[in-house]
Amino acid sequence: MSTKRKPTTLTYADKLEAIEAVKNGLKRKEVAAQFGIHESTLSIIIKKEAEILKKQESGESLQCKRQKIAEFPNLEQCLFTWFKQCRNENISVSGPILKEKAEAFANSLKIKNFKASNGWLQNFKKRHDLAFNKICGESASVSKSSQEWKSELHNVVNDYDPNDVFNADETGLFFKCLPDKTLTFKNEKCHGGKHSKERLTILFCANSTGTEKLKPLIIGKSKKPRCFAGLKSLPMDYEANKKAWMTADLFKKWLINIDKQMVTSNRKIILFIDNCTAHGDIPPLKAVKVQFLPPNTTSQLQPLDQGIIKKFKTLYRKEVVRKMIADMEQNTISSSMFFKQ
Repeated sequence: MSTKRKPTTLTYADKLEAIEAVKNGLKRKEVAAQFGIHESTLSIIIKKEAEILKKQESGESLQCKRQKIAEFPNLEQCLFTWFKQCRNENISVSGPILKEKAEAFANSLKIKNFKASNGWLQNFKKRHDLAFNKICGESASVSKSSQEWKSELHNVVNDYDPNDVFNADETGLFFKCLPDKTLTFKNEKCHGGKHSKERLTILFCANSTGTEKLKPLIIGKSKKPRCFAGLKSLPMDYEANKKAWMTADLFKKWLINIDKQMVTSNRKIILFIDNCTAHGDIPPLKAVKVQFLPPNTTSQLQPLDQGIIKKFKTLYRKEVVRKMIADMEQNTISSSMFFKQ
């Protein structure tokens, strides 16, 4: 008994290749056999050549086998055109940003029953052959003593209210770097450009309940950066040195200021920090008790390393991308010139 052959579904790229083979003089029977389809199917493909070429000219992916018709074609076309414009400008576009823009287009087009759900996003990516790709953190080895230290932690903080238990930690921010992942066409070569090495150091400090976040300390290279106009009114403290690094003198100055704040507020706090070289010279303090974390345990024990600093960097880069997109849409500046403003 003969078995029925499972039909082969070709991508649009395969269909164009089959059409080209026939144009080059190969017999239809040979071409059909080569692509595993019936001659009648090949004839239909040849008749639809103009339609397939139109897809190619519009920039749509030719790797799809068939496209599910979008429920909101006008919105789909606007969003896809916008996405291509972003990629042409080498702007990173994440799933959440794509969903956010889809909702904006829906409002502009007065589409009331549209929702940019995760399911919609997956279908949009399938229709246009998109993938989330990496564009060409902070960690440390964990000491065996970390478990012992955790067991002793209760005794260390026992005399302090949770609101008076603080953690401070520095991080480097390469402020010109964009997200290292973006939605792309699956066959697109993903180049993010040269990664800028310009950086700032940021010192964060917050209490264990999350109810009090002290002003971050930003350390840059320029003493009076143009972008920080009205520096004193900004919700941060700013220092500068040649390398934009935390130094023992800067940390000492910061600690003394925090101590003065706590004395004024009639508070006693405990401050957990790591044992980096910049933290080595602790001045006499009246209201702040400094407690060092065990060596090589910051990736596991440092509270601000448990996703808080990472979240800040994610939100920062998201805002940068939003600003780049806004500038692109207003045709005010190209992405390559964005950071030169």
